Amino acid sequence: MKKKFLDKLKVGIGKKEFLHYIKELYPDFSFENAVDFLKFQGLPLIVNDGIVILKTAVTPYYEYEYCVVDIEVNNSKPSLGQVIEIGAVKIRNLKIVDTFEFLIYAKEVPKYVERVTGINQDMLKNEASQKEILRKFRLFLGESVFVAHAADFDYNFLAHQFEKENLGELLNRFMCTLTLSQKTLKAERYGLKYLMEEFKLPEETHHRALGDAKTTARIFLMCLENLPDGIVTTEDLIQFAAPTKNKCKKKKS
Repeated sequence: MKKKFLDKLKVGIGKKEFLHYIKELYPDFSFENAVDFLKFQGLPLIVNDGIVILKTAVTPYYEYEYCVVDIEVNNSKPSLGQVIEIGAVKIRNLKIVDTFEFLIYAKEVPKYVERVTGINQDMLKNEASQKEILRKFRLFLGESVFVAHAADFDYNFLAHQFEKENLGELLNRFMCTLTLSQKTLKAERYGLKYLMEEFKLPEETHHRALGDAKTTARIFLMCLENLPDGIVTTEDLIQFAAPTKNKCKKKKS
């Protein structure tokens, strides 16, 4: 998704201009088909009086839906590895309303991954394929804002797997709780386990997807209690949480 097109969607564009950009990406799509297709891939579009705009740009952050995600993988390079476990927590109106958790079949789990996560090959041998679970995850995620601790890793890894499995692009707006916590919480370190201990959050199994997603969700909600004045829309929050260069690219434990 081109940044220029995305920036225009934040303030709203007319149908004609929208189609101009869309024809470069999907030359055979009608206006309605293009809107529906982008929404299916997670881009939260609304159309009002012929103007197309991001839903995140007009919805208060406290009314929006967030999906807090964590993944475990068998190789940190997306081109060489795959997801072996995915966990997610759905937040709506600042309350946890649902969870998602699946192990995923993989041919190989390296010993170092087993030592860190406790997940071994035998645990995965009867599980569904990555493609099948990512289909389910797409439906769970919907048009939510994708939230993760060190979000670039989880988001980009999953985006690569979606395309590898011919499941389309991952176009959800996303946010990093690592940088958000650095801007809103006082702590000596901002690793996930450290924040859990520092703020005496319920203990969860570390380096397991749902446990880490639950911890991240609690940290995210704490961060929202400490936002500065002036943040109104969900897009305001996304921009506030945006990392400085290279701050949110490395997976943090």
